[in-house]
Parts: sequence; structure tokens; C-alpha cells
Amino acid sequence: MQRLFSIFPQGLPGCGLALLRIGVAAAVVQQTADLDTPLRVAALLPVAALMAGLLTPWFAALGVALALLQAALGAFAPLPAAIAVFHAAALGLLGPGAYSLDARLFGRRRLTFPRP
Repeated sequence: MQRLFSIFPQGLPGCGLALLRIGVAAAVVQQTADLDTPLRVAALLPVAALMAGLLTPWFAALGVALALLQAALGAFAPLPAAIAVFHAAALGLLGPGAYSLDARLFGRRRLTFPRP
């Protein structure tokens, strides 16, 4: 699973990635606002996963696909759809950051060996 992520930056870059995850999740909520209730409820899983940073590259790719589908169907204006696609693609390429479940589950570990 480590191959899906580059690194898990901490500090301000990690906070920036957390804000980007929240922004992409908000865009997914906006894109699904016009859908029927069952589809809107089904969209809560990717939104919750993005906000928590769980399997971020996969759910970011789902956000890209959703924005492209909405733009192709004419439900989204071209500029907001392009912004949503670029934000989700950036998140998928950058990774979740240190403040995410992905970092907790798949991040690098420090090994300590007892001295003989």
C-alpha cells in the first residue's frame, strides 16, 4: 500500500493537505446536492473517507470521475467542474499528508532494536 503514497508531510504542508482533503470533500457534496436522496446518502462514504484521509488516492480519483461525469452531463458549469477536477487530481497525486488515517495505517514506522 505504501506505493500509493509519496510521503506524509507534517507541519504546515500536512495542514495544507488536510485543508485540500476537506475542500475536495466539500466539492463532492456540492456535486451531489442535486441527486436523489439514496445517491446523496451513497456519496457520504467517499466524503467521510476523504475528510478522514482514508484511501485518499482512490476516493480522489472517484471525485475526479464524478466531476467529469457531472460536466459531461451538463449539470455543472465548465469552470467549477474544472476546478473540482484539478483539486481532486492534485489531492490524489500529493497524497493524504501526515494528519490522516492513511498515514496512521500505511505510514512509515520507526523500528527500534534492543541493544545486546
